[in-house]
Amino acid sequence: MADSFSFNEVDLCAYGLRLRSHEEPFDQETPAAQLIDKAYGFNSLRPPKTFTLDVAVSAADKATLLSYLDSIKGTLNERGDCKLTLDTFDDRYWMARFVGMDGQIKTARIWEGTITFAVNDPAAYDNDETSSPHTIDEDPEEFTETVSGTEKVSPVYTLTCDDTLTDTTVIITNAATGEAIEWTGDLVDTDVLEIDAGNYTVKLNGAEDMTTVDGQFPQLLPGGNLITVEGFSGSLSIVYRERYV
Repeated sequence: MADSFSFNEVDLCAYGLRLRSHEEPFDQETPAAQLIDKAYGFNSLRPPKTFTLDVAVSAADKATLLSYLDSIKGTLNERGDCKLTLDTFDDRYWMARFVGMDGQIKTARIWEGTITFAVNDPAAYDNDETSSPHTIDEDPEEFTETVSGTEKVSPVYTLTCDDTLTDTTVIITNAATGEAIEWTGDLVDTDVLEIDAGNYTVKLNGAEDMTTVDGQFPQLLPGGNLITVEGFSGSLSIVYRERYV
């Protein structure tokens, strides 16, 4: 990209679009309950963001300009969330939904205006996944998972067994959040147990296996997270994308 942005993996600089500036709010909402003489505040919430992009589209002639505008509208005409990557932050992306496009043809070769996106998940995601491997050969096994970024992440824990474990209770605990999840069942060599903290699912060898699940799916906070794994022998892979507010 060159002073532009991409949406749904389409680089809009190919259609003569130049990003001149953008507005990205950063705020929190703090709900409260009002009693007769006092209000009690609840945990603050991070509301959705609205991105307003100030853009210009230029072309060699009016016919090409109109063609560019049609192509841009066709790219933006998605009804769901898509990846939005700004050239000014090309190491991360947001999941955004197109809201509107407004502007004017200033000359035969230039259109100027704004493009607006709603970002319901206000955190940005790193372009690259982090995959952190660990060997689990003690019970319990403890290690520290260090996460960059500025917001908590919802990882996928993939455990590959190397033993025969009958009626075992696999427990993953994050002391930093106080969250722990348990799964009870039988495992044999090469069985794969996947715990997806983002989608709240547990799968054994690719099939959902939620009957014996208890507890909370452990998130990871920015910084060090003390992870404890119990009732398991084998390898553990923790996969996530760092997030930024």
